[in-house]
Amino acid sequence: MTTLYRTGLFASALVLGTAANAQTARVQVIHNCADAAAAVVDVYLDNTLLLDDFEFRTASPYVDAPAGVQFTVGIAPSNSTGAGDAIYTEDFTLANNETYVIVASGIISGSGYSPAPAFSLEVFATGREAASMMGNTDVLVFHGSTDAP
Repeated sequence: MTTLYRTGLFASALVLGTAANAQTARVQVIHNCADAAAAVVDVYLDNTLLLDDFEFRTASPYVDAPAGVQFTVGIAPSNSTGAGDAIYTEDFTLANNETYVIVASGIISGSGYSPAPAFSLEVFATGREAASMMGNTDVLVFHGSTDAP
């Protein structure tokens, strides 16, 4: 289980039906898994479909996500019919009022790639929706190539 004491994973308050006083975080999800078997995936939060047909090399907008409660993120094939079809799951607990970037990276297939680093959800609690200083640009660099030095 990955425990994060900052907020957010791509579940909007509308999807979860959270109350106005609920704790939330902000999250952006980036699909960087170059495995052909995961070119297009569905992303679930517990049993709720959050991102349908989420394509490689795309990113979600920043969205509100639940904070202070544990939930399971599931990655499933694009033709999934529910969270039970997930080929990867990970538990998260996020903290209130934080902004995250979550990068799907690595390889799902058992063969055909060398090297083949295991699939993972890399979480960065340094997400920014605006630069930290006016007139500047904040950059987060992630080397997600599975076969480059």
